[in-house]
Amino acid sequence: MHVIKSEIDLSERLLQARLDCIDISELIGVCKGVLADGEVNLKEASFIYQWLEDYKDVIHIWPANVLYSTLGKVLEDANLTREEETELIKLLREITGAPVVVSFY
Repeated sequence: MHVIKSEIDLSERLLQARLDCIDISELIGVCKGVLADGEVNLKEASFIYQWLEDYKDVIHIWPANVLYSTLGKVLEDANLTREEETELIKLLREITGAPVVVSFY
């Protein structure tokens, strides 16, 4: 039985899409973790940026593309202003779908 090249290409694309989906889900989890305290500091912003650098296969997919671009601009001067933090918090909330609230007892 001969496998048609287009079937192989489709299988490879479907596999890559599945892997990308897993990576985006992980990215959303990372974003939720960073938002757990309701703040974003320079170390956390740098961590997300490094995660995106490590998973460059997904930086062309939303929300990774927007987050990567925004973090690149924000981290350019290795400083995180209050305005930049507010922008990142808003973006991370949009990505995760809702504000994250952590209650400590």
